[in-house]
Formats: sequence, structure tokens, C-alpha cells
Amino acid sequence: MASRQTYALPPANAGRGVVPASAAHRNVSRPSPTHLSLTRSADARLPLGLKLLRHWRVLIVSVVMLAVVWTWVWARSSAVVASGATPVLKLDTSHPGSRFAPGAVGLSMETHELGTGRLTAAHRRLVRLMRLLGPAVLRIGGGSVDSSWWTSSGEPPPAWATSTVTPADLSRLRRLLGATGWRVLLGVDLGHFEPARAADEARHAQQILGHDLLGIEVGNEPNSYGHRAVKLRMSTYGVGEYLSEAQAYSQALSAATPGVAVLGPALTEGNSWLAQMGAAAGMFTELTQHSYPIKTCVPTVSPASLRPTSAELLSPAVRRREDELLAALAAAGTAVGRPTRIGETNSVACAGDEDASPGFAGALWALDWTLRAASSGATGVSFHGDLGVCKVYPESPMCARAYSGARAGDVAAQPEYYGLLAARQLEGGRFVSTQLSASGSPPDITTWATIAPGGTVKIAIDNFSTAGLAQPLNLSVSGYTVTEETLVAPSIGAGSGVTLGRAVVNGAGQWQPRPGAPLRARRSVHLVVRPTSAVIVTLRPRRRRGH
Repeated sequence: MASRQTYALPPANAGRGVVPASAAHRNVSRPSPTHLSLTRSADARLPLGLKLLRHWRVLIVSVVMLAVVWTWVWARSSAVVASGATPVLKLDTSHPGSRFAPGAVGLSMETHELGTGRLTAAHRRLVRLMRLLGPAVLRIGGGSVDSSWWTSSGEPPPAWATSTVTPADLSRLRRLLGATGWRVLLGVDLGHFEPARAADEARHAQQILGHDLLGIEVGNEPNSYGHRAVKLRMSTYGVGEYLSEAQAYSQALSAATPGVAVLGPALTEGNSWLAQMGAAAGMFTELTQHSYPIKTCVPTVSPASLRPTSAELLSPAVRRREDELLAALAAAGTAVGRPTRIGETNSVACAGDEDASPGFAGALWALDWTLRAASSGATGVSFHGDLGVCKVYPESPMCARAYSGARAGDVAAQPEYYGLLAARQLEGGRFVSTQLSASGSPPDITTWATIAPGGTVKIAIDNFSTAGLAQPLNLSVSGYTVTEETLVAPSIGAGSGVTLGRAVVNGAGQWQPRPGAPLRARRSVHLVVRPTSAVIVTLRPRRRRGH
């Protein structure tokens, strides 16, 4: 397991650069002013007024372009940094830990999406965004799985059903999985106890989806079934009754679909059910856990008073709770010899309000949380979202700005998507220990690193500080060529303008990063990380001459 460093960082009003430590204080050369030449060949025949108008328009556009260029250069060259001894980041690549497998950064959707027609290969933007992030795992479930009605024979749905799932929906899903290379974890309804119906759905899923079916997940957050807001069981419903029902489902599913993984218990955090299950949890092929650091699910309180803040989401308290959850999950998995997975997660539960979106803070949180979970041994992390309009599920990694766009599949990457894309850059390696040494109060920074089989090291540096100066760091490495990609936004709450590697994920679902020029690290590399930003540093071993 990789060691984690959680330090405090000061902000700054500038970008960050990567330069050799010996050159940390050199002045960065600035481009010479652009010279404008106004020709007279075509303009000579125009009236004087039109000529002046054209020349003024050219001049104004040029001045704006110059301003943009100078702003970018200033941001990278004149960052005001924190004074004092510079913290040193060291890596220990001699003892790699958990593997961060390709495809570990995944998505989660509600079961009702199957009936909307939005999970389709015909929606090209969705396909491109999934390809860019994957191939990975799409988990389908959520709260709507326990109010969904499966039928393979055209039966009319009961009054309680909010959506219907049919073999035709699974066929449409298969085409999307084929177009993206993704696999699916499919949830079945446990809220309405019908093991035979669930087994029939699993049987059809296996026949239709084939290898793309990664497993079947039983129910969704059963520890809340007895809650007065859910009312799927009596208020006295406990872990003993759940285990009896889950065992019946496990047996029915295994008989109907031999060899298909059965996942559960898909619990919310902050309860003791997983620990109480003991050896009985071994009925599941993989243990799943849900996690939302901030909840706005209290119906008796004013929604305005429940709106989360960026400072809350990025606070050390959230990270401590996440560590506790991961430790308990890992212990449960070890006790029964089963792998673990964060089956559903996001920054805010029950938001449903565009003002409740954490904006860019969600990207920084998602980057850290993904790597934190994966380094603890979780096989995957699925971020919950909705393909409808953004104002309905504002923290969704992908969503549409308008209802017409949702119907047409015109979804776009939201801030959180960039955090997932940044985390994906570390996939394929094993986590290695990082140590950030600082005199005095440590910066509010988390650092994670993986090493690939060929020796390439990827480092994520996540600066959670929301105020202060830019944080300088010395990265103690040698024998590598170094490049970096920054994750930045206009502000911590920004809902747009996010870039990774100085590039946006455009409307066509394409991302073309522009990393800085490679640098050679002799003994160390000097980094400057602005507040509320992150950077992905890539260290590639330098080839020796003659090789």
C-alpha cells in the first residue's frame, strides 16, 4: 500500500511550471511583441472610413491576442511563491504496492437510464467520452434499481415500478459497450424480493452481453431499506434478514448464470453491517461499498443550509473519514478473501440543485479519492452520474446543458470528469510510497505515484489549499526525463474553463493535451503548484548512450 501525504498548501495567483532546481530562479524569457503590418494593396481602393474601421478592428483583435499571450506567460513565469525552506518530495520505487489496473476509473448510472434510450452507441459524444476515459467498468444500479421492473415477456409493470427493463434495453447497452470497449456491472432489484425474476434478468444479460457482463450486483444500499424515506422493509429490518435474502439471490443467480460474479452488499458508509456480516460476506464474489463525503439528504432542513462548500469537500476531515471507510472495507475483504470495490460514489449525495455543485473542487477531490481508494486495494471506483440535464445532477461527470441536448446525446465533460481523466493517467502501474518532507507546517497537499513495468513513474500532486501563495516543491529524482500536465480552472467553484494539460475536453469528446517541454532531472526538479490545482508529473527513464 502506498503511503499518503496530506499537507496544506498555500494558493497563488499564478500557474505552475516545471524547471530544473538549479534554474528555479532564472527569469523566463518572454516573447517579443508581435509586430503588425498593414498593407495598402487591397485597402487603397476603399473609402477612408472603411479603411480606418478595418485597421482599428485588426488592431483591437491583435491587442486582445497579445493580452492573452502575456497573461499566460506571466502566470507561468511570475508566480508568487511561499517563502521559507522548500518541501522535498521523495519516492520509494523499490517496494511497489497495489496495482492500479487499467479501467479502474469507472462510471455508475441509474437503472432507469436503460429505459431512456440515452445509453446508446448512436450518441457519439457519449461514446467518445467513454473511450477517452476507458475502457473501464460501467455500473448500472443506484436507487432506481429497487424500483425497476424486469420483464422478458412483456408483463405490465406494477404500480410501484418507476422504470421497466427489457431484453431490448440490454441489446442497446451491448452495442454501446461494443463501441467503447467497456464492461458492465448490472444491478438487480432486491427491494422487491423476487429471486426468480432477478435470475431471469441475469440469464438474459449473460446471453446478450456475453463477456461484457462483468457481474451482477444485488440491490442497492439495503441497510437503508427500513428507513422511513425508503420504505422497502419494516423499520426493524436488520443485517440478519438481509443475509437470508441475499443468500437466496446468490443461489438463484449462481444456478441461472454459472460463472458470473455476484457482487454486494452495496452499503452506504457509516454503518456496521459489513462488520456484522463476518464470514457470510463470502457469498459475494466481490464486496462493494458506496461513499459520498457530503450529504444533503435531510428533508426537514432548508436546502440552502445544506449546500456544500468547496472548503468542506477538500478538508482533511473528509480524507480521514475516507481512510477509515477504506480500512474497514479492506479488512472485511481480507477476512473473507474477497476483492473490494467502490461501486458508487460522488462528491455530494442528494444534491439535485445546480447551486450545490462543487464545481472544480469536485475535480480535485475526485483525483485524490480515486487514487486513495485504489492504493488501498479497491479494484475500481465508479463515479455516479446522470446523462440528463446538468441542473438535475450537477456533480455528474457528464451531462447535457439542455433537455434537447439530453435527448440527442449532446453530453459534455464536467469538472469532475477532468479529475477522473487525470487519475486515469496513473493507471497501469503499481503504487509506490511518496514522502513529502517539510519544515514547519506541512502544505495541504496529497501526493500519489505509480510505477509502470517499463519504469515510467506517474505522480499526482493535488493542492487543496484555497488561499495563500503558490507552493514550491523539490522533486528528488535523477535519471529521468520529466514532463507535466496541470489541472486548473478559473476558480475553485468554476463549472467551466477547466483544463488538463493546457487543453479542454471539447464538444466532440476529444482531448489533445500539450504537456510542457521535457526536462532532464539530474538530482532534482523544482515544481511550483498553485493553490486549488493539481499536476500530473511523468518521469521517463533516460536511455543510456549506446542503448
